[in-house]
Amino acid sequence: MIRYSLPYPPSVNNLFFNTGRGRSKTDAYKAWQDAAGEAIVEQGRKRIHGLVTLSIALVKPDKRKRDLSNVIKAIEDLLVSMAVIDDDSLVQRISIQWMETGDPCVVLVHEYEAALAA
Repeated sequence: MIRYSLPYPPSVNNLFFNTGRGRSKTDAYKAWQDAAGEAIVEQGRKRIHGLVTLSIALVKPDKRKRDLSNVIKAIEDLLVSMAVIDDDSLVQRISIQWMETGDPCVVLVHEYEAALAA
């Protein structure tokens, strides 16, 4: 199991913007990727090959309404770009929840165990 404490991720709605040539990352997304990547390096970059399960705990940064599912893509893409997991298509199960207190975002990466899904 791998555990990372990360900055609060941006919403999927704020990851990209349209250009005349396609889509590009927003400055906010790039800044989060840099900060979160540094956090992974500081905490010790580890790797799990193959199928994985993600467990994510979030603390809301403010009182606005937020959708839990809107942060998953940024987290998955970060784990791939930092070579923690091979590809986000290998994520077989995700659990995500709000926490009252704690780090803004905690991500646990486990080797996938099919028996747990039954």
